[in-house]
Amino acid sequence: MYMKEGEEGEEEYHNYPNIVLVAAMNSNSVGEFREGEIDGNPFLIYTLLSQTENPSSREAAVDSDGGTVDDLSVEPLILCPTLRLKVKNLKPYTSDSDRSFFPLVVSSHFPTIQSGHQQPEYMLQSYSCKLPLLPLFWCDNKNPNIYDFICRACTTIEQGTSYYVCVTCGDQFHKECVGAPLEFKHPFYPSLSLQLYSPPSGRVLCSCCQKPIYGMNYYCPTSNFTLHLFCAFKPIPFVIDHPKRHPHPLTFFPKQSFLPCHVCSLIKKFIPTYICIRCAFVVHQDCIYFPYVIKISRHHHRISYTSSLSSGKWSCGVCRQEVDNDYGAYSCNKCDDYFVHSRCALRRDIWDGIELEGVPEELEIIVEPFITISDGIILHFSHGHHLKLDTSKAYDENKLCQACTLPIYEGGYYSGVDECDFILHEACANAPCKKYHALNPYPLTLKVVTNEYHDNKGRFRCDACQRESCGFVYVDDFRGCYADTKDYKFKIDIRCASVSEPFDYLGHEHPLYLALNPEEEESAICHICQESKDESFSCKKLNCIECDFVICFKCATLPYKARYQHDKHFLKFYEAKEANDHSEWCDVCERRIADLRKKGFYSCDDCCTTLHIDCLLGEDMYMKPGHTIMYNMTGSRKHYQKKLHIHSNNTLSRPFCSECGERCRQKIVFEYKEKYIFCAVSCQKLVIDYS
Repeated sequence: MYMKEGEEGEEEYHNYPNIVLVAAMNSNSVGEFREGEIDGNPFLIYTLLSQTENPSSREAAVDSDGGTVDDLSVEPLILCPTLRLKVKNLKPYTSDSDRSFFPLVVSSHFPTIQSGHQQPEYMLQSYSCKLPLLPLFWCDNKNPNIYDFICRACTTIEQGTSYYVCVTCGDQFHKECVGAPLEFKHPFYPSLSLQLYSPPSGRVLCSCCQKPIYGMNYYCPTSNFTLHLFCAFKPIPFVIDHPKRHPHPLTFFPKQSFLPCHVCSLIKKFIPTYICIRCAFVVHQDCIYFPYVIKISRHHHRISYTSSLSSGKWSCGVCRQEVDNDYGAYSCNKCDDYFVHSRCALRRDIWDGIELEGVPEELEIIVEPFITISDGIILHFSHGHHLKLDTSKAYDENKLCQACTLPIYEGGYYSGVDECDFILHEACANAPCKKYHALNPYPLTLKVVTNEYHDNKGRFRCDACQRESCGFVYVDDFRGCYADTKDYKFKIDIRCASVSEPFDYLGHEHPLYLALNPEEEESAICHICQESKDESFSCKKLNCIECDFVICFKCATLPYKARYQHDKHFLKFYEAKEANDHSEWCDVCERRIADLRKKGFYSCDDCCTTLHIDCLLGEDMYMKPGHTIMYNMTGSRKHYQKKLHIHSNNTLSRPFCSECGERCRQKIVFEYKEKYIFCAVSCQKLVIDYS
């Protein structure tokens, strides 16, 4: 429960026996926004009240008599923000503790005898921060490096005007973040009462910069408005002069909630707005600095910003909604009919963050996946032997493509010339070595997953369908410009990589697109598996722009037709709602089809053969026999690596799973230490053995 500073808290905070709250009569007593100048331009600058120096200069402070002060006595005594956050850890844990905003109740004032504050008992603990923060003059106004600086209050590496350090815990902070009051009014949002909170563990975006929030933040429960500390205390320019965007100076206009922006065409209630009265030009503060030439994942050419569109009815190439001709957008100079909303084009999952204006285009070098030796004979980059083209005549469930790990159902495939069991679908063999995909703004490289792949793990998880696989993988080796994603590598299996826009799904009459934004995608439910966000591990989704049909990549990439060893016909995939027209029992597990009705099923209309998806393809359909995979395991304060050997489940007697106790019905089994057998990856994750 939130309580303002200065109120009595004995009854509300009986759960915090070791804390005496540090309170101030005025929540804004630490600092406030004042008029000032930076580089000769007028700004509103958040100033710590005992500081009187010019924020644009760190040379010397000025006292109340006009003389200079060379010591640090004008600096306020500020409590370490890390200690303020520790209050949350003392609250009794509930099931909603990690899902809710938690109000912070400890003031930023460091308790002193002169101020009359009691010494909090919490500060007497050996692990507590007992000293006030000290300024870091050596790094003022320098561009921070993620390895040298990260503010532990707002958890960003954004450049500040100056910085502080806690000599007890060693954490560093922006000056703008250390004096965060418990409640204040922001000049940009005068109607909102912003209160200091610790965020929940889930995805929370700043309403201003749209970047994730992980640290202390301001939150208004009534408006569901969240704000980074750093965004809250950034200097506010009264006038912005940016001739590249507009020929006249732009003036801050606080009454912004009803004006559409001429750059992005949107009305954004919580984004600061600037206007040119002479031209009746309105623009959001962040839109002023939008790039002019960019490359996005949804189009194969560069696109450039234009302030006016040609007449016609256009739709956005990302969200597929109408583009208003009266406002700015991005367009392709080589394609007459391709336009993208400004904010759609600059989404972090669409744009790589690089401005390309003035950068010459490079010729794309095409690397062929194989060398043609003779007619029908190739040497593929993934294998050392020659492969010959053949046509599938009879179905053999043991003939698996090494790239997608699925059986050879029909059509052409390549196999080893000299009795080698290496097989590739013809389509998989032609998969390009490098390609772009709509789900990622960076170029992808095709790689072979061997037992030594990715730190000897021998496997990967596809970022599109969330399936684990040991087939071929397209991986993004480019380190992006976004600091929080530089260590992340996008990975996608070869089947998901084949999905492009528009996608023609045989089970739906309309073309499908990647038209959902990240928030819509998280809440959307797949019409096939009907799995929620928590169940699907954030699968990517395709949707229909003509109706409400949504399908996740896990279901969209299932073979629409498949073969079963005991049926000479193809089995077709059906949605769960069609189950009443087919056999009631699965021919493999002999359980009711209705038991897994949400996920759909396969059926042969001629022979009445009906199977669950997992019974036909396997729960781990992208794992292949003869491969070794590894998992990092932790338990009983120990850490070790678990190696699993994948074998074909083709013995006369199906083994029992060491975890679930049932007979292994899948096509493969996982062996661990020659004494454990698992029927699926999900079973092995629960077993830890240190012998």
